[in-house]
Amino acid sequence: MESVDGIKERIKSIISHKGLTPSKFADIIGVQRSGISHILSGRNKPGLDLLNKVLVNFNDISGDWLITGEGEMNKSKNVAQTPNQLFPKKSQVNTQVEEMNINREEDPPVYQTKKRTVEKIAVSPGSLPADSTKSIEKIVVFYSDRTFREYSPG
Repeated sequence: MESVDGIKERIKSIISHKGLTPSKFADIIGVQRSGISHILSGRNKPGLDLLNKVLVNFNDISGDWLITGEGEMNKSKNVAQTPNQLFPKKSQVNTQVEEMNINREEDPPVYQTKKRTVEKIAVSPGSLPADSTKSIEKIVVFYSDRTFREYSPG
């Protein structure tokens, strides 16, 4: 097996050959964007799981080439196009759909966040609205620089 630096360079080659950004590449193979960034910068080494995800999602890439650097990047057209994988996967259904979407321009993924109800109240210094059935457990103040401070009675 060739050095990890060689595998890193081959991953860069795949990204370039496919016309992708590292972020889009990470989205396609289903890993965190920061993980690809760390591999490409040399901070982290690619693991077997990542290599398997590359081969599952890019069926035209030769596993021998990716792992050892031997042969050509693209599989020979004469070889049967079976999925190249290190570990068998139960379903290949999404692979074909993702492969069709590789070069499609689209918006970055939208991450859903949990919506919270916030009751805004006007408070003058030293006074809070009183409710005899409830007691204050904690007050959290959020600042514009995205920091916060918690206050507890006592």
